Amino acid sequence: MSITVQLEADPVAAYAVLTRFENLPAINPAVQRVAVRSQRSAQQAVLETDVRVCVLWFCKTLEQVQDMQLSPSANGGTLRARVRPEESNLRHGEADWSIWPCDDRTCLSFNAELEPDFWVPPVIGPWVISRKLTQEALQTSEGIERLAADIR
Repeated sequence: MSITVQLEADPVAAYAVLTRFENLPAINPAVQRVAVRSQRSAQQAVLETDVRVCVLWFCKTLEQVQDMQLSPSANGGTLRARVRPEESNLRHGEADWSIWPCDDRTCLSFNAELEPDFWVPPVIGPWVISRKLTQEALQTSEGIERLAADIR
């Protein structure tokens, strides 16, 4: 899935909110648990998260251990997450966030590819899951915008 939204927030503040991992449950309530397993440098971390996702009647907690690569810039930055499949309930997972100034606002792009390592009911196809993940991404962008307003 891919989505790009405009935020009413300063790009540096938006990036700061996104990369303060303890903020993730406040950004999106689907994030139930966050733990920084290690922080090798200011640009690299290993993160554990539990994210509760419900589609129709089917709910599942995505348990992920992710290698995070942070790349701040003078006007925003990028964040890359790569799932460690052997320590997660995903066969594959990667996500990229980019934040930059655009049109007197801030743009946020989110690109993700996930392959679960658990049974998904056939009626819940890729289209329904993609739609739900898009809703979650929009909720996350609203959370970033809300918390970034406090940084100004």
